[in-house]
Amino acid sequence: MKQQKTGRLSLRGWFGRMLRQPPRGFYGQPSVYLSGGVMEIENFRRVRTYEEGRLCLEFAGGLFTVYGDGLRIETLAAHRITLRGRFLRTEFSSS
Repeated sequence: MKQQKTGRLSLRGWFGRMLRQPPRGFYGQPSVYLSGGVMEIENFRRVRTYEEGRLCLEFAGGLFTVYGDGLRIETLAAHRITLRGRFLRTEFSSS
């Protein structure tokens, strides 16, 4: 007897898809989170410049610059930075 395709996944197939590994490089992608006066940026290579009103970070694909008033670094780890201040704009330029 031939099984008909219904487009539905079996329970085992559904769990298999839910628990599989993400695509290669998924967790290394740059991410920017903004919530009110706090911005968190992940997976950058290094801090290029940090001066009053401007922070420039180097990513694998270019430079990411944050402009604002009263910008201050709250936390800085190897590949994650948390900023606080009034954000005016951001700019990305490819290298």
